[in-house]
Amino acid sequence: MPYVNEIEASQADARLSEIYRKIEQKFGFLPHYFMALGAKPDVIEGQVKLNGAVMQDGALTEAFKEQIGVVVSGINASSYCIAIHMELLRRFGVEKPLARKLATDYANAPVDEKARTLFRFADKLTRKPLDIEETDVAELRRAGWDDAAIRETVLTVAYFNYINRVSFGLGLVADF
Repeated sequence: MPYVNEIEASQADARLSEIYRKIEQKFGFLPHYFMALGAKPDVIEGQVKLNGAVMQDGALTEAFKEQIGVVVSGINASSYCIAIHMELLRRFGVEKPLARKLATDYANAPVDEKARTLFRFADKLTRKPLDIEETDVAELRRAGWDDAAIRETVLTVAYFNYINRVSFGLGLVADF
């Protein structure tokens, strides 16, 4: 049970019902995360817009950004986010054993060194953001990542840390 009241779809006004409808189309269900934010439809709309801007294919694919998100959520021990984003990874064709390994032990996940370098950067940005230095970015460049990929990685890591903090603060339980 979350720490705050959820606004169920049956309780939603017309505006919130439309927001919920769009979310359900994307996820196939209405996550508790959004019901817990139901009293703040402007926040939900802002997050949906931010999600679209951050997670869309660019220098990194949406599927790879979801992998970064599972790594970040694993570092943060966000069981709520791990569960929902492992499901989203499954929809992208990422098998559960790989998704689980990314969440629990990304350093030994069966991914190439280029991806692992990015995951290490995501780890440092999550755990010790004040320690990020130009040398960290230089390491990403040596691994073959360009400015666009680095920028998208930083945005993805920050976005998932935000989602993790919201889910912790509201006491969310897994949807699955």
